[in-house]
Amino acid sequence: MSDNRLSRAAAAGLAATMLVTAGLPAFAQDFKGKTLVVGTWGGDIERLLRQNAAEPLEKETGAKVEFVLGGSGDRMARIYAEKANPTMDVAFVNIYEAPQALKDGMVEAPDPEAPYFKDVWDGMNNGCYAMSLVGLGIAYNKKLVSTPPEWADMWKPEFKGKIALSSYPGSEGDGVLGVAARLAGKDEHDPDAAFGKLKELTPIAMTYTNLDEIFAMMDAGEVAMAPMISGYVLAALKTHPDIGFSFPKEPGPVLVRDMLCLVKNSPEPELAKKFVALALGVKNQTDYAEQLYFGPTNKNVKLSPEVSADVIDTPDEVKGLLQLDWPYVISQRSDWTQRWNKEILGQ
Repeated sequence: MSDNRLSRAAAAGLAATMLVTAGLPAFAQDFKGKTLVVGTWGGDIERLLRQNAAEPLEKETGAKVEFVLGGSGDRMARIYAEKANPTMDVAFVNIYEAPQALKDGMVEAPDPEAPYFKDVWDGMNNGCYAMSLVGLGIAYNKKLVSTPPEWADMWKPEFKGKIALSSYPGSEGDGVLGVAARLAGKDEHDPDAAFGKLKELTPIAMTYTNLDEIFAMMDAGEVAMAPMISGYVLAALKTHPDIGFSFPKEPGPVLVRDMLCLVKNSPEPELAKKFVALALGVKNQTDYAEQLYFGPTNKNVKLSPEVSADVIDTPDEVKGLLQLDWPYVISQRSDWTQRWNKEILGQ
């Protein structure tokens, strides 16, 4: 066989090899033995992320995905503590935490050229990638409150001592402070007005830390209303027929957005990007909406009219929500926590 024929045969063999390997998972060998560490909330959120992102990623790459569960405050503390040597690759945080983390150099800025960036509604990738949309509204006992309540209804005399609040600090507490300030004719930049108005609700029936305890008190008639994040409540109402949920109009629901961050200088940045692509993908975002009642941020998601009616899933709906000045709110967290404990809880 001539040298030319040998060269052509070698080239043909190489081409055939390329065709075969083209159908295999990209970079599968590169990631075997690697572990991607993802910090997120537990429960159904973890279940869907494991099902729609972690398992497909493990199958594609040969890597392993490890979940670290807890609150976003725990994740933020870990990211800051490990700044010089991060062990977490991906972190789910709240709308108000992402811009601060980016400003402090804790996370990577969203990449406008990434396909998953472009799939998200314009303007939502603030600090990190926008994961889901929910609103702060009012859960209420249908036997005590005859119609879906407005914010001002929590201040009616007949509900004195029957209003519950979540623990503070947290997005629910910040949201209700923003609402209270507006009912007093101000906004969150006037904490005296906010705390003064909120103090009118005291004594607080209870400070809740999970839905089971607050729903038990609602079912027992001890709590009439409580500000809550929509997705968590709507998903739980199937087993609590006497509890309803209202999106008030004056002012509107407070926008709460979960964000998905790539930790800066993390051990597995390429795996992290693959995970983000799956988490923000149509399948996972659709399941979030249908099962968790968390509105999708991916503009390619198509929901049924029934599901769409229960979630926030369009930019126009987002514009109709009450959006707080989160950088300012975060800067006040320390002072507000002290005031909350003293003025609202009487501690």
